[in-house]
Amino acid sequence: MPIGLITPMDQGKTMIEDVTDLIVNVDYTSTPFYSSLAESQATNTLHSWLNDTLATSADNAQIEGNDLSFTDLTVPVRSPNIVQLFQKDIRVSNTSQRVAHYGMGDPYTYQLQKKMKELARDFEKALIAGTTASGSSGVSRRLNGAIALITTNKTARNSGTSLSETEFNDILQGIFDSGTDVNVDKAFTGASLKRVISGYTAGSTKFTPALQDKLSNTFSVYESDFGVVTIYLEREVPTTAGNKGILLVDSSQWRVAYLTDGRPQHIPLATIGSAKRGMLEAELTLEARNEKSSAYRAGYV
Repeated sequence: MPIGLITPMDQGKTMIEDVTDLIVNVDYTSTPFYSSLAESQATNTLHSWLNDTLATSADNAQIEGNDLSFTDLTVPVRSPNIVQLFQKDIRVSNTSQRVAHYGMGDPYTYQLQKKMKELARDFEKALIAGTTASGSSGVSRRLNGAIALITTNKTARNSGTSLSETEFNDILQGIFDSGTDVNVDKAFTGASLKRVISGYTAGSTKFTPALQDKLSNTFSVYESDFGVVTIYLEREVPTTAGNKGILLVDSSQWRVAYLTDGRPQHIPLATIGSAKRGMLEAELTLEARNEKSSAYRAGYV
């Protein structure tokens, strides 16, 4: 070694560490179903909405002067769902707030932003796959997600069935045959079935009017005999081999209903010990204003 040469090994205790001042979130944050929902309001933990039906179309030709024959009128039917309470806790020690950190600035604010993303993922999971529970002492209230709320056009295929293009269109026709208008505009499914749909040839395209010359890998558009459907990658629809599912919805018929003052909010908590504490809280449920306008089918390979 040349005399007087100082190497990094010699200055290990005084050298500044090479750490990028940036924290990269490596997990997914997309919530396509929750993000597609318009809002409504709930005023009680049991939230209901009303549905009504029309009489079947009939051969309606009457004789002049005849007295009317009155028929029984139908009344609207109440459909309920439970409002679910969501919470995320935040606690950062006073010491952690005083020391310098790479990539996060104020550590409490950083954790708050991180928890907000986690909370949205929890919403997505419940709004798609949740199953109801009324709640009691020691038991939390749980909402019914879209899969549970769809009853008319829900089919369990034999395990191992393929989601062919004909099968996909059969699902859409099933909605039409159930007696409702077919305005399905969105479909949500896992990665493998999404790739299957992207391989359809009769009516699929990966281009949208807003993105004329951009190819999207996260969603594609399928033009069917029953309208144009945008297909989204969705992690919360079942993806187990032999039970993979696809959820098709008319998004205009679904709402996320927040309990009064129950939209996602940050609530500071009293200081206990040497830490800053708070929580994120939201209370919400899912409205299926016309469950017949949507479909869920599972059992695919």
